[in-house]
Amino acid sequence: MKHATSAAVLATAMLFCGAEAAEGAVIVSFSSADAGPLAGKTLVWNFDDVQDADYSVAFSAGSGLRSVAAGTTSTAAPPPGATGSYAAVRGGGTMTLTTPGIMSLSVFMGSPDSYNSIRFNYLDGTSESLNGIQLAAGAFNGDQSIGRYMTYAFDKVVNSVVFGSSGDSFEFDNLAVVAAPPPGPITSPVPEPASWALLMSGFALAGTAIRRRSKAVPAAG
Repeated sequence: MKHATSAAVLATAMLFCGAEAAEGAVIVSFSSADAGPLAGKTLVWNFDDVQDADYSVAFSAGSGLRSVAAGTTSTAAPPPGATGSYAAVRGGGTMTLTTPGIMSLSVFMGSPDSYNSIRFNYLDGTSESLNGIQLAAGAFNGDQSIGRYMTYAFDKVVNSVVFGSSGDSFEFDNLAVVAAPPPGPITSPVPEPASWALLMSGFALAGTAIRRRSKAVPAAG
């Protein structure tokens, strides 16, 4: 889906999510419906001609790509202003995005519904879920004239995202990310001053013991 770029109108909320994770938060913000991926984001999948090889998408049976040319059907409607193809997750279905590690995800969604959901799976094995009002910063009851470019920022690395819906359908496009930085080099910790003192004391004692032993051994005649 392609959009003309406009000035972004941002609204940010901190959401503490009661999912499997005991702690953590997702910062949610959004831009106007006709905005493309926000500055600083990398477009990794637009379901047409952009697909980053490091990011894979898997749909459950019944969900998948829809053509904007097909128009509104009984199970899906293209996000407003969309062209080409978009993703539609049907009731009971999922779409899983697997990543090499991200700190932010942006997605353009159309007519967000209270029964849509997104689960963020963290590298540490925990996860957090947003649904309804949380994931779209408001519930719009399927109003097909509404679209939002949502951005989710994380306080730890996400390695997969699951889009789900309990009804027809969850429609979205243009997945963009901020990749997690690569892990830094492994370095040996520098000993604390107290540790250095103990280490030097050990060397001094060892040296004294060696000298005493040398004096006690008679020289060979």
